[in-house]
Amino acid sequence: MQKTFLLAGAATCLMVGACSGGGGGNGGVGGIGSGGSGGLPPAPTNTSLTDLRTSQSFTNDAAVNTAIWDLKTSTGIQGAANGSALTVRYDAAANSYTVSVPDRAQTFGTADITSDDAKQTVYRKAGTGSNDYLTLLKSGYSGLAATRYVRLGYWQRNSSADGRQNTDYVSFTYGLPTPAGVLPRTGTAAYKIDTFGLVSAPGGEPRSISGSGTFSLDLEQGLFSAYSSLQEMQLVSGGGTFGGGLEFNAGGKIAADGSFGGTLGYSGALGQAGGTLAGRFYGPNGEELGATFSANNAAGLSVAGSFVGARDQTLRADNFTLTNLTHEQLFYTRFGRNIGGQLTWQNSETFTASSYSSGYSGGQFTLADKIASTNPNFTTYKKSFPTSYDSQYQQPVTLELYKPGSANTELALTYATFGHWITTEVIGSSNKPRVDQYFVYGFNTPTAMFAARTGTAEYSGVAYGTGSTYTTGEKYDVTGSSRFVVDFSAAKLNATLVLAGKAMSNGAGVNFGSFDFAGTLSSYGATGDASFIRDQSTLGTLAANFFGPDAGEVAATFYLNLPSNSVAPNTSITGAALAKRR
Repeated sequence: MQKTFLLAGAATCLMVGACSGGGGGNGGVGGIGSGGSGGLPPAPTNTSLTDLRTSQSFTNDAAVNTAIWDLKTSTGIQGAANGSALTVRYDAAANSYTVSVPDRAQTFGTADITSDDAKQTVYRKAGTGSNDYLTLLKSGYSGLAATRYVRLGYWQRNSSADGRQNTDYVSFTYGLPTPAGVLPRTGTAAYKIDTFGLVSAPGGEPRSISGSGTFSLDLEQGLFSAYSSLQEMQLVSGGGTFGGGLEFNAGGKIAADGSFGGTLGYSGALGQAGGTLAGRFYGPNGEELGATFSANNAAGLSVAGSFVGARDQTLRADNFTLTNLTHEQLFYTRFGRNIGGQLTWQNSETFTASSYSSGYSGGQFTLADKIASTNPNFTTYKKSFPTSYDSQYQQPVTLELYKPGSANTELALTYATFGHWITTEVIGSSNKPRVDQYFVYGFNTPTAMFAARTGTAEYSGVAYGTGSTYTTGEKYDVTGSSRFVVDFSAAKLNATLVLAGKAMSNGAGVNFGSFDFAGTLSSYGATGDASFIRDQSTLGTLAANFFGPDAGEVAATFYLNLPSNSVAPNTSITGAALAKRR
């Protein structure tokens, strides 16, 4: 008797397959009207999945993963996860469910139930050359209480031949959707979510994934973010993988009809993969939600699954945009030459910031430290701090922060920005010349989501910096434009900065020219490094970070030594460049 791979979730055994996210669903409730003519009473409707009283075709989102496993070695051969259209229909008279995708269908009735408890109902139906399995969850495997308006299900069809198991695995969420226009358009909300799915990769033992996490909403901006920590269970040996690094991150937009969609990055024991997510809100007032996801990578790994969630008043929605921070947020700032610092946002007028060096003092900035800015796109603070080596000396600091969002008339960014730190290093009673440091910060693109991106993208934006001519002591305020061209598939980064300056001593202008940088993207993070080379000499470097769930924004620090034949020889420029994807 041949073995059959089973998906092992908490308190369940399921046939292995791959579920995927992405759209689908047969949207809308079938067979329910507002009542006939002639004074007949309205047809009954279901108001909860916990007490189905009438037949209904359920709104849903679904995905399918078609996979092949070697039964002898218990390892994957190939798999692919994609979104799928799906019909889920409940027949009240027969107490049965019919599920169908474009190329197959199956009906499961009470005679097909193999187990039924507080967590789930499992059906099995034997066919000619194949077996079908349907599992409908009532509560989450990772602690989520039973939901009333949305459920997670998965349907698997298995067949075997020539020592291989062929599996079509469909993961879906279904239920009673929230009416369009009901969700509020202000404030934030948080949901506890419970996830279940499948991972398959060539040469690897198939695994189930499960876990819990948080889904956060920014209703005013129509954005969401989602995160779940995961655990993996090997489906043949029964071994498990737990701990850090097993997770998914997702983010995207909410539509007016209550659906949402975006990108997702998965990181697990068999590798990383990127893909898409699609879902919607359920219940009269958006009390619950459900979504499916799928992801693939170039090595053949496929991961798919679903999650359901319920609004939880004890949870606080995560910050995930600079334009709507609702609670304290720590940012790791990135200065030039990949040196790090920190900025902690406390409220709209209060934050702490430190430079990368203990020689440059920092601390808390408040409303009392704000001064008028010469550029309306910046917020400027001025304050003195005791030096770290001798508290009797005060170190002056001017800090300029580039405004995010619509308050910025030049470049409205959501996830990324930069700061300009100006100070003077004090030693005893003597002062050294002015020191200018630039740093970038924000909500970085999650590593798995960035690593999974393919194709090319172009970004355009601005550049700011400070120039210094060491032979004359002249300093320049530098402004300009930036352009980034990224080939995610080839891991290549190219950037062009066009810069001009204004002398601080007399206001005289100078056109520094155009500078081309070329380099690579990092496979270990949403970063890239590039160099400016002229006449076979490296005269500058650029360190880029990508921000937002789909790497839609980029911010970089840069350093340049102008060539000897330039309009301002012996001048170095340090600064920051920000850009948005076109």
